[in-house]
Amino acid sequence: MLANQPLPNQTDNPAYTGSDKDPENGPAVAASIFTAVIVYVGFFVFCGFQAYLHMRSRRGGAISLN
Repeated sequence: MLANQPLPNQTDNPAYTGSDKDPENGPAVAASIFTAVIVYVGFFVFCGFQAYLHMRSRRGGAISLN
């Protein structure tokens, strides 16, 4: 859902932004949203890999709270 938001900002589409003046620098806004998407994907992959390693462990999970 977040990945489709930079495209209208990059072209300064007034139907998407609501006016011709805000944001002043649409491509910069689009770049920051693209960066946020990359960060979220990185967190998702990292956390998914951690969950996979946890489930793969022989003793029912390497993470113990005891």
